[in-house]
Amino acid sequence: MECARADLLREYLGCWRDFNFTALPGGIRLVKPKPYLDILEVCVNQTLELGHRIFGVTKQYQPYQEICISAQEAGEGYARYGKSLGCRFGKGGVQALSVYSISCPDSESAPIYVYAIPVVLLSLVVIISVVALYREFRKKRTLSTAQENLNIDQTNHVSPTETRTNDEPPPPIAWSYSYAPPPYEETVNSDRLPTYEEVVEDEK
Repeated sequence: MECARADLLREYLGCWRDFNFTALPGGIRLVKPKPYLDILEVCVNQTLELGHRIFGVTKQYQPYQEICISAQEAGEGYARYGKSLGCRFGKGGVQALSVYSISCPDSESAPIYVYAIPVVLLSLVVIISVVALYREFRKKRTLSTAQENLNIDQTNHVSPTETRTNDEPPPPIAWSYSYAPPPYEETVNSDRLPTYEEVVEDEK
Protein backbone atom coordinates (compact mmCIF):
# COMPACT_ATOMS: atom_id res chain seq x y z
CA MET A 1 0.00 0.00 0.00
CA GLU A 2 1.46 3.28 -1.12
CA CYS A 3 -0.19 6.01 0.92
CA ALA A 4 0.77 8.19 3.84
CA ARG A 5 0.38 6.78 7.32
CA ALA A 6 -2.00 9.60 8.23
CA ASP A 7 -4.29 8.69 5.30
CA LEU A 8 -4.71 5.02 6.24
CA LEU A 9 -8.24 3.77 6.80
CA ARG A 10 -8.59 1.26 9.63
CA GLU A 11 -11.91 -0.61 9.76
CA TYR A 12 -13.02 -2.79 12.65
CA LEU A 13 -14.48 -6.06 11.34
CA GLY A 14 -15.74 -7.43 14.65
CA CYS A 15 -14.84 -9.90 17.39
CA TRP A 16 -14.49 -13.55 16.31
CA ARG A 17 -13.62 -16.84 17.90
CA ASP A 18 -10.10 -18.18 17.44
CA PHE A 19 -8.56 -21.56 18.29
CA ASN A 20 -4.78 -21.88 18.38
CA PHE A 21 -4.36 -18.83 16.12
CA THR A 22 -6.08 -20.48 13.16
CA ALA A 23 -8.82 -17.93 12.49
CA LEU A 24 -6.59 -16.03 10.06
CA PRO A 25 -5.14 -18.60 7.63
CA GLY A 26 -1.55 -17.94 6.66
CA GLY A 27 -1.24 -15.26 9.29
CA ILE A 28 2.06 -14.22 10.81
CA ARG A 29 2.14 -13.89 14.59
CA LEU A 30 3.97 -11.18 16.45
CA VAL A 31 4.11 -10.80 20.22
CA LYS A 32 4.08 -7.23 21.49
CA PRO A 33 7.77 -6.56 22.12
CA LYS A 34 7.41 -4.02 24.95
CA PRO A 35 4.65 -3.70 27.55
CA TYR A 36 4.19 0.06 27.16
CA LEU A 37 3.54 -0.13 23.40
CA ASP A 38 0.00 -0.09 22.01
CA ILE A 39 -0.74 -3.45 20.42
CA LEU A 40 -2.84 -1.82 17.70
CA GLU A 41 0.04 0.41 16.62
CA VAL A 42 2.34 -2.61 16.65
CA CYS A 43 -0.08 -4.50 14.43
CA VAL A 44 -0.47 -1.63 11.99
CA ASN A 45 3.30 -1.29 11.65
CA GLN A 46 3.74 -5.03 11.10
CA THR A 47 0.90 -5.16 8.59
CA LEU A 48 2.36 -2.28 6.58
CA GLU A 49 5.85 -3.74 6.61
CA LEU A 50 4.58 -7.09 5.35
CA GLY A 51 2.24 -5.51 2.80
CA HIS A 52 -0.79 -7.19 4.37
CA ARG A 53 -4.33 -5.86 4.60
CA ILE A 54 -5.89 -7.81 7.49
CA PHE A 55 -4.75 -8.13 11.07
CA GLY A 56 -6.17 -9.40 14.31
CA VAL A 57 -5.39 -8.88 17.97
CA THR A 58 -5.73 -11.64 20.57
CA LYS A 59 -4.46 -12.54 24.04
CA GLN A 60 -3.11 -15.57 25.80
CA TYR A 61 -2.28 -16.30 29.41
CA GLN A 62 0.46 -18.34 31.06
CA PRO A 63 2.32 -16.18 30.32
CA TYR A 64 0.19 -13.15 29.52
CA GLN A 65 0.86 -11.88 26.02
CA GLU A 66 -0.84 -9.63 23.49
CA ILE A 67 -0.41 -11.10 20.05
CA CYS A 68 -0.87 -9.61 16.60
CA ILE A 69 -1.71 -11.81 13.60
CA SER A 70 -1.59 -10.32 10.12
CA ALA A 71 -2.55 -11.85 6.78
CA GLN A 72 -2.53 -10.75 3.17
CA GLU A 73 -6.07 -11.63 2.11
CA ALA A 74 -8.23 -13.42 4.63
CA GLY A 75 -11.58 -13.03 2.89
CA GLU A 76 -14.08 -14.02 5.53
CA GLY A 77 -11.92 -16.80 6.92
CA TYR A 78 -11.70 -15.05 10.27
CA ALA A 79 -15.44 -15.73 10.71
CA ARG A 80 -15.12 -19.52 10.37
CA TYR A 81 -15.67 -20.12 14.10
CA GLY A 82 -18.40 -17.56 14.54
CA LYS A 83 -18.84 -14.46 16.64
CA SER A 84 -17.30 -14.00 20.07
CA LEU A 85 -18.06 -11.84 23.09
CA GLY A 86 -14.58 -12.21 24.57
CA CYS A 87 -12.97 -9.10 23.10
CA ARG A 88 -12.22 -6.17 25.38
CA PHE A 89 -11.61 -2.60 24.21
CA GLY A 90 -11.06 -3.73 20.62
CA LYS A 91 -7.93 -5.66 21.58
CA GLY A 92 -9.13 -9.23 21.56
CA GLY A 93 -9.25 -11.73 24.39
CA VAL A 94 -8.51 -15.34 25.19
CA GLN A 95 -9.53 -17.34 22.09
CA ALA A 96 -11.14 -14.15 20.80
CA LEU A 97 -9.80 -12.15 17.88
CA SER A 98 -10.46 -8.46 17.17
CA VAL A 99 -10.12 -8.23 13.39
CA TYR A 100 -9.21 -5.06 11.47
CA SER A 101 -8.59 -4.19 7.85
CA ILE A 102 -6.40 -1.34 6.63
CA SER A 103 -6.53 0.31 3.24
CA CYS A 104 -5.62 3.49 1.42
CA PRO A 105 -8.39 5.95 0.59
CA ASP A 106 -9.63 5.98 -3.00
CA SER A 107 -7.80 8.75 -4.81
CA GLU A 108 -10.80 9.37 -7.06
CA SER A 109 -13.23 9.74 -4.18
CA ALA A 110 -14.49 13.19 -3.34
CA PRO A 111 -12.85 15.01 -0.44
CA ILE A 112 -14.65 14.96 2.85
CA TYR A 113 -15.69 18.61 2.68
CA VAL A 114 -17.82 17.81 -0.39
CA TYR A 115 -20.01 15.62 1.82
CA ALA A 116 -19.89 18.09 4.69
CA ILE A 117 -21.29 21.02 2.69
CA PRO A 118 -24.85 19.57 2.35
CA VAL A 119 -24.87 18.72 6.04
CA VAL A 120 -23.88 22.28 6.98
CA LEU A 121 -26.48 23.78 4.63
CA LEU A 122 -29.19 21.50 6.00
CA SER A 123 -28.24 22.48 9.54
CA LEU A 124 -28.47 26.18 8.63
CA VAL A 125 -31.91 25.66 7.07
CA VAL A 126 -33.13 23.87 10.19
CA ILE A 127 -31.77 26.61 12.48
CA ILE A 128 -33.34 29.38 10.39
CA SER A 129 -36.68 27.56 10.33
CA VAL A 130 -36.65 27.09 14.10
CA VAL A 131 -35.82 30.77 14.67
CA ALA A 132 -38.62 31.86 12.31
CA LEU A 133 -41.14 29.60 14.05
CA TYR A 134 -40.06 30.91 17.45
CA ARG A 135 -40.46 34.53 16.34
CA GLU A 136 -43.91 33.79 14.91
CA PHE A 137 -44.90 32.12 18.17
CA ARG A 138 -43.71 35.10 20.21
CA LYS A 139 -45.59 37.48 17.93
CA LYS A 140 -48.86 35.56 18.23
CA ARG A 141 -48.43 35.29 21.98
CA THR A 142 -47.87 39.04 22.31
CA LEU A 143 -50.96 39.82 20.21
CA SER A 144 -53.03 37.35 22.23
CA THR A 145 -51.91 38.91 25.51
CA ALA A 146 -52.70 42.41 24.25
CA GLN A 147 -56.16 41.30 23.10
CA GLU A 148 -56.87 39.71 26.49
CA ASN A 149 -55.84 42.89 28.29
CA LEU A 150 -58.07 44.93 25.99
CA ASN A 151 -61.04 42.64 26.66
CA ILE A 152 -60.46 42.96 30.42
CA ASP A 153 -60.38 46.76 30.17
CA GLN A 154 -63.60 46.80 28.16
CA THR A 155 -65.29 44.49 30.66
CA ASN A 156 -64.37 46.66 33.66
CA HIS A 157 -65.45 49.92 31.97
CA VAL A 158 -69.13 50.97 32.40
CA SER A 159 -70.55 54.08 30.76
CA PRO A 160 -72.87 56.50 32.73
CA THR A 161 -75.91 55.24 30.82
CA GLU A 162 -75.26 51.62 31.73
CA THR A 163 -76.46 50.00 34.92
CA ARG A 164 -74.30 47.99 37.25
CA THR A 165 -75.48 44.97 39.15
CA ASN A 166 -74.95 44.49 42.86
CA ASP A 167 -72.36 41.81 42.25
CA GLU A 168 -70.12 44.10 40.28
CA PRO A 169 -67.67 46.24 42.24
CA PRO A 170 -68.09 50.01 42.01
CA PRO A 171 -65.85 51.84 39.61
CA PRO A 172 -62.84 53.57 41.07
CA ILE A 173 -63.37 57.18 42.09
CA ALA A 174 -61.62 59.58 39.79
CA TRP A 175 -60.33 62.38 41.95
CA SER A 176 -59.77 65.75 40.29
CA TYR A 177 -58.15 68.80 41.74
CA SER A 178 -58.70 72.32 40.40
CA TYR A 179 -57.94 75.80 41.65
CA ALA A 180 -60.06 78.86 40.81
CA PRO A 181 -58.77 82.30 41.80
CA PRO A 182 -61.17 84.56 43.82
CA PRO A 183 -63.11 87.24 41.92
CA TYR A 184 -61.36 90.51 41.42
CA GLU A 185 -62.37 93.24 43.87
CA GLU A 186 -61.27 96.82 43.57
CA THR A 187 -59.25 97.79 46.61
CA VAL A 188 -59.32 101.27 48.22
CA ASN A 189 -56.08 103.07 48.65
CA SER A 190 -55.72 103.36 52.46
CA ASP A 191 -53.19 106.18 52.17
CA ARG A 192 -55.77 108.69 50.80
CA LEU A 193 -57.83 110.66 53.34
CA PRO A 194 -61.62 110.67 52.79
CA THR A 195 -63.24 113.85 51.56
CA TYR A 196 -65.91 115.79 53.44
CA GLU A 197 -68.65 114.50 51.21
CA GLU A 198 -67.60 110.91 51.83
CA VAL A 199 -67.58 111.44 55.61
CA VAL A 200 -71.05 113.03 55.53
CA GLU A 201 -72.29 110.24 53.34
CA ASP A 202 -70.97 107.65 55.77
CA GLU A 203 -72.68 109.36 58.77
CA LYS A 204 -76.00 109.25 57.08
